[in-house]
Amino acid sequence: MPQKRKIKINILLACLLTLALPVLLGDILNNYFLGKYINLPLHSALEVSGGMIAIVISMIFYIKYSKNHTLTSFNWSTAALLAMGIIDIFHGIMRPGELFVWLHSCAVFFGGVFFTSVWLKERQVTHELYKLIPVGVIFFSVFFSLFSIIFSGFLPPMLNSDNSFTPFANILNVAGGIGFFLASVRFLLNYINNESMEELLFAGHTMLFGIAGVLFVSSQLWDIQWWLWHVLRVLAYSIALYFLYMEFKKEIKLIEKKNCQLDMANKRIHEYLDIVDNNIITSTTDLNATITNVSDAFCKISGYGRDELIGKNHNIIRHPDMPAKLFRKMWNTLESGKIWEGEIKNRKKEGGYYWVHATISPMFNDKGEKTGYTAIRQDITDKKLIEEISVTDGLTKIYNRRYFNEIFPKVIKSAKRKNGLVSFIIIDVDHFKQYNDTYGHQAGDSALIKVANSIRTSLKRADDYCFRLGGEEFGVIFGSDSKYDAFAFAEKIRDNIKSLKIEHNQNEGIGFITVSMGLVCKRANDIASEDDLYKEADDLLYRSKKTGRNRVSC
Repeated sequence: MPQKRKIKINILLACLLTLALPVLLGDILNNYFLGKYINLPLHSALEVSGGMIAIVISMIFYIKYSKNHTLTSFNWSTAALLAMGIIDIFHGIMRPGELFVWLHSCAVFFGGVFFTSVWLKERQVTHELYKLIPVGVIFFSVFFSLFSIIFSGFLPPMLNSDNSFTPFANILNVAGGIGFFLASVRFLLNYINNESMEELLFAGHTMLFGIAGVLFVSSQLWDIQWWLWHVLRVLAYSIALYFLYMEFKKEIKLIEKKNCQLDMANKRIHEYLDIVDNNIITSTTDLNATITNVSDAFCKISGYGRDELIGKNHNIIRHPDMPAKLFRKMWNTLESGKIWEGEIKNRKKEGGYYWVHATISPMFNDKGEKTGYTAIRQDITDKKLIEEISVTDGLTKIYNRRYFNEIFPKVIKSAKRKNGLVSFIIIDVDHFKQYNDTYGHQAGDSALIKVANSIRTSLKRADDYCFRLGGEEFGVIFGSDSKYDAFAFAEKIRDNIKSLKIEHNQNEGIGFITVSMGLVCKRANDIASEDDLYKEADDLLYRSKKTGRNRVSC
């Protein structure tokens, strides 16, 4: 069936069931059932239960749309139902009489008037205004009902002597009925536009209220038609309840679907977290660097158990090779709220080490306050080993000529920023060919290793470097505060090597291995190039050899 035809049939059925059928029933009852049925408890039960249903419906709609603070046609409907429900409850507990009819007629009138507000455009409002609307309707309805009860003697006549309704009572009910009909038109138009069954249900709901208001004029108190429009009002409330049931059922299905999706998402998240926990080296700390959580991967690479790490300061894995200034720079960055990134050498529990590339980020709470730090690390130990091999002399384990060629120009360039002193030494083992000829190459290699270790242990600053430049020749780049300090440092290296007392009978007059040195110490801006500096040191080394060896020329 084409969709447009289906819409037309649904609208026709709604009009037949909520307009034509009640009018037909009213006419039949008017002509063939002229008796009266007086039952005050039944009437009270119908009115009070209907009023309670209306209030419950109103509250449910209010809560449903409260998240976005959006006033829709359904919100205005709840205002109307709320007013009707409260006034109907007061009507239901009254004994028959003028006040009895007045409260009922006003419930119909205000319900119809408030229902016409469904023609207002949908809009978002503030949280305060959204709460104020139902509160205002409740206050108005209760106040109006109590005011009517207190001042019942001033109410307009609502009943004639024969228990028929006065023109004023009829006007209130017909006016309310027209308001309901106007609202039903709006719901039908909405249904045509969006084909929502909720709109069609509320169209039927308001049409039933409307026809009940119109039928009021042809009825008398307690006659069968009078009971008809009570039944019609109960049917109207039943339609609203059915709508809520459908909404509830739909929400339950949606919740079940969402729960199923959440379960699947949680399962995937747990699987992902397990992968992260087992493979990513992560940790979190508080603001004092006290460890609050670590991953399994962190435990595996460090050799510590989780219980050995949590609650301890992060310096538990700090390696002594790492310079203090790196950590000062890192903390300065983190304390300013920025992310720090760099390479760190860490110490294992059993004393080994591993290298990581770390990204450390500050953590913040909902108020923007810093609460701690989280670190993600990548194991780069193999990479660092390869790098180390590429820049390390295989025999002596100090830096090689390749790394010297790389670092030498960088040191000079860095010193030029402040025109600092650059100190460079070339060191040569005295009579080393004769040493190899006398003691053998294996002993020669052992001697070179001892000399290299002595030079390395003599270095004190993080930016001091020593290299094996080739054969028995070594180089040292170091920082100094003055040329005098540079010379004293070179003499210390020379004396430390001599103090090793490595036997060397061919080293005339001494009997131990000694070294000759060429030292250059210059302001960086006075250095034309690294080649010139190197040549100058090499020439000074040659001078040391020519003038007796075992000395420093500078």
